[in-house]
Amino acid sequence: MDSPSITAMMGSTDGRSDYSYCHRWESELDEDLLPSKRIAMSDPLSQLNALISSHQGQDEVTPDASQPGFRISVNPHNLELWRLEYRKIAGKGGNLLLACLSSTGPLEDTSLGWVVGAAIRPASVNSQEDCKVLLQALGLSSDLIKSVLLNCPGIAGKVAWALYLERHGHLVATPVLDQDPDSNDIKLQVTVRTDDMKRLNRE
Repeated sequence: MDSPSITAMMGSTDGRSDYSYCHRWESELDEDLLPSKRIAMSDPLSQLNALISSHQGQDEVTPDASQPGFRISVNPHNLELWRLEYRKIAGKGGNLLLACLSSTGPLEDTSLGWVVGAAIRPASVNSQEDCKVLLQALGLSSDLIKSVLLNCPGIAGKVAWALYLERHGHLVATPVLDQDPDSNDIKLQVTVRTDDMKRLNRE
């Protein structure tokens, strides 16, 4: 039986594109994206696991007080939906899922939208600079992009993330778990509450 898609659960989609947005850049991260004090992110999967585990029972986390319009979803139901969506539409090496207003044409010519009715499109970025350029093209402000890059462990690297706008215009980022089940990479292990797991299994 086919797994339900994000749009099947949250709405409908106009279509999907396998367009992969990818530039070659020499620098991994602009200096202006680095805070004065930054904890080394040696293991983003462990950092992400800690983030999710420490906020069990919550739907969303606001990691940056200066950007209240940016949230990270830690709801087990959403985590599972995006994991299934990633498996269905993202190519090997893709590390972003984006809810876009258009399902066709160059990715940078569209913009992010509310997930209901949006076209969920995969993308691949090779560095945080790539990610910055793409998110700017999709209409996000520089301050918001900076917050995303600093607060989403492994983004533009080994952790895949889904980005979309919720109905009030807030940007929501959701980590995509178990993104390559056929690889030997370390998988992110997330402990969810028993009642949440039972609910996921029923759905």
